[in-house]
Amino acid sequence: MKVDRRITVIVPVKPWHLSKSRLEVGAAARPLLARAFTLDVLEAVGASSQVAEVIVVTAEPGLSAAHVRVESQFVADRLVADRLLVSPGGLNSAIFAGRRSAAARRPDSPILVLPADLPTLTGSVLDETVDLMSVYDSAFVPDATGEGTTMSWGASPEHLKVAYGPRSAMRHSAQGARAVVGVDLRARLDVDTVLDLALARRLGVGVRTAEALNELARPASPADDDRQWSAS
Repeated sequence: MKVDRRITVIVPVKPWHLSKSRLEVGAAARPLLARAFTLDVLEAVGASSQVAEVIVVTAEPGLSAAHVRVESQFVADRLVADRLLVSPGGLNSAIFAGRRSAAARRPDSPILVLPADLPTLTGSVLDETVDLMSVYDSAFVPDATGEGTTMSWGASPEHLKVAYGPRSAMRHSAQGARAVVGVDLRARLDVDTVLDLALARRLGVGVRTAEALNELARPASPADDDRQWSAS
């Protein structure tokens, strides 16, 4: 019998009202963009030929009700529910929860951690990136700055290295994961700042992010001054 070598993807999603604190677009705009980024990432996952299963780790109540067109297994992020997501281990703890679920469901299958803030990612770019990572047991994709990490890869759940946070690229390397740098910028551009957002717009964002940006660009009333910003 042919073995299915398609991958399990873990997408950790921080509650949208707590997301993108460094993105200086106004308090009302941040959750709108965080939601759009997440849905565009899941759209890219759904367009990939490499993906067998998606595990979303989140305590965001609106996500399961959103119009997500890729079938997903939802895992509750207990740390978020206990208001501990802002702790340094929050993201890594969410990924560990996803890895446990992946190991129980598909223990011999490759696994990929995919952040929910890559609004320029497409299915074909994801496929190309997985091809480049899959020659290694453990690998990761440094972000556009070279210091952080977007995707992390394991040939099986036990091979996955989890070291997100400050200087995560250096820490993933220290754990033995191989840095894969020759990938499309759209797989490296996690949007944290308005400069990142401006670059993402030039590269081309997904449908949901484009809609959110159009909504935010509409003329605001004087009472909505905190939503005035520019990422062009």
